Amino acid sequence: MPSRPLYALLLVALVALATWGLWPRAVAVDVATVATAPLEVGFTEEGRTRLRDRFVVSAPVDGIVERIALEPGDAVAAGATVAVLRPAAAALLDPATRAEAQLRWSTAGDDLVAARAAVQAATAGRERAVAALRRIEALAQRQQVALDQRDEARSRAAAAEAELRSAQAGVQAASARREAARALLDLQGTSSARPVRLALAAPIAGQVMRRHVESEGLVRAGQPLLELGDPRSLEVVVDVLTTDALQLKPGLPVRLDTGHAALPLAGRVQAIEPAGFTKVSALGVEEQRVVVVVTLPEEAPALGDAYRVDARFQVWAADSVLAVPVPALFRDGEHWAVYVVDGARARLRRVGIGHVGDRAAEVTSGLAAGDRVVVYPGDQVRDGMKIAPVAAK
Repeated sequence: MPSRPLYALLLVALVALATWGLWPRAVAVDVATVATAPLEVGFTEEGRTRLRDRFVVSAPVDGIVERIALEPGDAVAAGATVAVLRPAAAALLDPATRAEAQLRWSTAGDDLVAARAAVQAATAGRERAVAALRRIEALAQRQQVALDQRDEARSRAAAAEAELRSAQAGVQAASARREAARALLDLQGTSSARPVRLALAAPIAGQVMRRHVESEGLVRAGQPLLELGDPRSLEVVVDVLTTDALQLKPGLPVRLDTGHAALPLAGRVQAIEPAGFTKVSALGVEEQRVVVVVTLPEEAPALGDAYRVDARFQVWAADSVLAVPVPALFRDGEHWAVYVVDGARARLRRVGIGHVGDRAAEVTSGLAAGDRVVVYPGDQVRDGMKIAPVAAK
């Protein structure tokens, strides 16, 4: 009997401890205040600078380019010589090939002699045919010969003329073969002719951007040698998702961050290329993108070709709207909703949302300035639950 009050006290303590442990406590939550503030809607993509006009100096013919002394960054004047080409040396002939070339040169000489003799014979034949034609035509005028004889004489004169032209063409062909054989032999060092040098001029006044060939060597026709451009004439090209590009139009403002300590540059959308392309992201996802060209302001700092730039496209902006933090929003069925702080309780409230920015969204209905909302509510917060508000940073 004396121990019963002790057992009763122990039972009361256990019930009190269980009640205290199971009693619902207030959930600590971050809260923010709905207020009017400026709002900007846009997106950021990585871009790069590009020369508006790029000029490539290429080799017009096959040859050997002499060593180019110009360095990237050197200034050049319009019309100044930037590279020099000279003909490539012919391949050396082995004794058998050289003997064959000499034989061709000698044979071409004999053919030339024979062709000239054929020209002399053809000339004499034409003179005889022409003289005979004159006599027959004179007799034909007095009707002393038949017309058939006159026509036959004309045919012989025409044939003699054609034979002379053929013989003259034979002389030209034989002379060309002889000259070609002589040139092949002269290329082996027997010729004393001065080599031809071709100077390539700069098409514009600017700077050397890239040098593709430095040392002397053999180049092919069309091979790039130098790239010239004006570094003061730059633009920015940005690869943008096609879904984002639908929101853009020429003239929209773009904030360009070069990573420099200076303030971002204010650019403008100049053009949106009509054709898109497929690009694989770093996560291996195929994306449809399109190139957007952005103009740089005149006061832009000195940049180079293909420099990295972060481009912030401003799709929509307002100086003063009722804004709610984006982390406070969540979906309640087909509607947007927030948890409003009502004393020590969280109350679910549906809201109307307009433009959505990176950190805040425009409120069209459901909230007023000064309302406090739960930020990052998570799954622990429910309608009517007791909360312990903590000011969000």
